[in-house]
Amino acid sequence: MKPGGHLATAAALSGVGYAVTGSLGLAAGCFAGGFLIDSDHYLDYLVFDGQWRHPSPTAFLRYAFTYRYKRLVQPLHSVELLAVLGLLAVTWPHPALVGYILGSLLHLSLDILVNGEHILRQPVLFYCFFYRARRRFAADRLVGRLVLPPGAGQAPVREFFTWRLRAWPVDGEPDEQAHVSERTTARNK
Repeated sequence: MKPGGHLATAAALSGVGYAVTGSLGLAAGCFAGGFLIDSDHYLDYLVFDGQWRHPSPTAFLRYAFTYRYKRLVQPLHSVELLAVLGLLAVTWPHPALVGYILGSLLHLSLDILVNGEHILRQPVLFYCFFYRARRRFAADRLVGRLVLPPGAGQAPVREFFTWRLRAWPVDGEPDEQAHVSERTTARNK
């Protein structure tokens, strides 16, 4: 799912959480888990893909929306982390922690449903940190080959606010104007 979809769903979950409980902590946690969890994509971009020389948000979004990642560490996108936080919440049920868990569950569920359809080789397993580690976090071993629409990444701020991915698996049915991403030239294992 694109950031715009996560922003909308996280805001909605936060609003519902606040309306039901009256807790700002829960609402903030829902927003953090539902939207701010994606900050680990930026971490991957800067640290693991070595793009620290190009730290601007638009350079990052252009890179992300054209699926040029080489490594997908994404430590916050992890069922193992959620399990640890869940155990912590059993002993210390702070509203912000519970909200973060709820927001993360929503976020990961939407990622599996939306991204799994087009991008991920193993949509459910991808969100297991140890699964990604076994594949050395290599994007070409975790993500399928995509056909991107013309102009992908050229208007990153506008694309940020879109709901879902406009790309197709290489064996899908893209329109004639689409082009194959750089990912298609990578070795797929």
